[in-house]
Amino acid sequence: MTTLLDDDIRKRVTDPLDSINKETGDTPFRVFSDWLNLTLTSFTGDEESYQKTLSRYRSNGFDEDAVDQLVNLHAEALGGLVLGLEESNEDILGGVYEHYGLTSDRFGQYFTPGPVSRAMAAITIPDDGDLREATLDDPLVIGDISGCGSGRLIVDSARQLRAVAPEVPAVFLGYEKDSLCAKMAVINFVLNDIIGYVLLGDALKLKPQKVWSAGTGRMLKGERPVSVLTAEETDWVVSRFFGEEDRNAAEETSQGSLVDFELG
Repeated sequence: MTTLLDDDIRKRVTDPLDSINKETGDTPFRVFSDWLNLTLTSFTGDEESYQKTLSRYRSNGFDEDAVDQLVNLHAEALGGLVLGLEESNEDILGGVYEHYGLTSDRFGQYFTPGPVSRAMAAITIPDDGDLREATLDDPLVIGDISGCGSGRLIVDSARQLRAVAPEVPAVFLGYEKDSLCAKMAVINFVLNDIIGYVLLGDALKLKPQKVWSAGTGRMLKGERPVSVLTAEETDWVVSRFFGEEDRNAAEETSQGSLVDFELG
C-alpha cells in the first residue's frame, strides 16, 4: 500500500462496507463498486441507476427492511469518508481501494504515495505571472491525464493552489481508463470542492467513453454537483482542452462555456 492512512479513519469507511460484505456475501470488489455507484448516482441524481443496485439486493432475497439497512450502511461509509477528509490530507478513497487489494498489476495501477503526490503538486502550480493571467474566460488548467487514478494528484494540486492563490480561477482535468478509479476521482472532486472534468477512456485516443462534470457551486442553483456530459458537450471538452487546432472553434460554437457557469 502507498497510502499512509490512519486505521481509525479508514475503519469509518471499511467497517460499514465490511458489514455489507457479511450481510450479502458479496465480494469486497462488489461491495466497494456498489458503494461508489450509489454515491455517484446520488450526486448525479440518476435514480434509475441508483435503484439498479437496490433491485439486485431485492432479487437476492432481501426484504425492504434489509435493503434499507444496507442503504444505511452505504450512507454510513460515505459519512465516514466525509469526516475523514476533515481530519486527514491523505487520499482516503484510494487508501480504502488499496486496503481491499483492488489495484491491478495488469492495468499498471500503482498509486503515488501521498508525500510524493503533494511534492509533485507543489511544483505543478505555475509561477506568479501565469497565475495573474488566469481569468474566468481563460482559467488556469491543471490536469492529470496519464491515468489520474482516484484523483490524488489533482486533489493535492487544488489544495496547493488554494494555499498560494485562492482567488485564481482554475479548472481541473482527470483522464482515467479504469471505470472504478474514474468514479473515485469524480467523488473526490465533489468532496474536495474541485471544479472540472473526469474523462473515462484511453487518453492517447482522445475518445472518452464518458465525461463527468463536477462542481459544487452549481448546488447553489438547485442543481446536482455532478453531471454526465452529452456527446456534444464531450466533444466541446475534448476540443477545448486537448485540441489546440479546434480550441477557437470550440469557443465560438459553444452555447455558453461549460466552465464559465461554474467559475462565474
